[in-house]
Amino acid sequence: MIKKFSFLICLLFLLSACSNENSDSNQDAKETLETLLPIVIDQIKQDYVTNVSDKKLIEGALNGMLGTLDPYSMYLNQKDFEKLNEFAKGEFTGIGVQVIVTKGAIKVIASIDDTPAYKAGLKPGDAITRINGHEVHKLSFNEIAEQLHGEPGSEISLTVARTDSESFAVKLVRSVIKVNPVKFYIKDDVGYIRISCFNEFASAKLKDALKELSAHKEIQGLILDLRNNPGGTLEQGIEVASQFLDSGIIVEIKSRNSSNNQTIHSKGSDLAKGIPMVVLINKGSASSSEIVAGALKDHKRAIIMGVPSFGKGSVQTVFSIPGHGGIRLTTASFFTPKGNEIQNKGIEPDILVEEAVGEKEDVMKKIEVPLILEKSDYQLQRAIDLIKGLSLFQIKTSHE
Repeated sequence: MIKKFSFLICLLFLLSACSNENSDSNQDAKETLETLLPIVIDQIKQDYVTNVSDKKLIEGALNGMLGTLDPYSMYLNQKDFEKLNEFAKGEFTGIGVQVIVTKGAIKVIASIDDTPAYKAGLKPGDAITRINGHEVHKLSFNEIAEQLHGEPGSEISLTVARTDSESFAVKLVRSVIKVNPVKFYIKDDVGYIRISCFNEFASAKLKDALKELSAHKEIQGLILDLRNNPGGTLEQGIEVASQFLDSGIIVEIKSRNSSNNQTIHSKGSDLAKGIPMVVLINKGSASSSEIVAGALKDHKRAIIMGVPSFGKGSVQTVFSIPGHGGIRLTTASFFTPKGNEIQNKGIEPDILVEEAVGEKEDVMKKIEVPLILEKSDYQLQRAIDLIKGLSLFQIKTSHE
């Protein structure tokens, strides 16, 4: 009892010193950190109800520390580190959902097309509260990642909370996911391109699609669908935007150290040759999707239609720790060419078009060739109407 009481007094003293002495030097803070951590670890090892491995304590401490910064900074053990690289390459194992983990909750950003999560109807804004019966707030970052990935063919049970309905359970089968990031289609002289994520193949696939679409001289306009696209690599976002802009700024990246700030310009030319263009976005459009939408909006290259995007406008840099995985750390923020910050604000559409009543449960399931132009997709139909109207206006003015 005396030992526990002494430890409590010591802990309270240290916390008090941290909160009251604002003038403490960095050296004092360092000494406090170096003193406090061994005390807590020693107490856990001596008195916690069960034995805890050093590995679990270390990972927990790192994730706890990084998790207090923002939802995107985290420690990646060797497995998670490898899976992150797999996602960028367009092939990974899991259920195909992009999430953020914050304050003991898992929030869905978007489900990637044609994956188990997509087919089960998981939507942007859904909160996963249980995984295989385990309450999410009791799981660590790495435990959550391990549960969501798992072995191909294995089953996972999720409890999902949705704002406009009661919580429900859903069972999914994990699979090896090979993502084809670009689909395209032509109907009634309107070109449609769907980009579902920005993996390392996105820009090359887009170039192929634009080349094929440009062979159809009668095309009146182009719809670029970025709904429920959770993003991917920054490089691919820049490459994609560059295929619609002859010149100009695509994105500004601002960091803590101004000497590291970057202004990134178009690296290509407008392969769509200036034809009328509409970009569809929704609250599942995040990160690289917002960079592309923001650039095309600010340069007036496209009309942005839908609802405000997610607002994930920060840069995560992955630092490798050889033999131990690495850490993902937020190092900068994205700004559109006109200087508008994306983080927590998102991209505002030029034309606000909500999903139609009764459409929310199944509209994204229809984004699949050849069903992409079904009339039940209200937002898409409005985009088609706008393209046709712009085309008629151009024809009329050219004959005057």
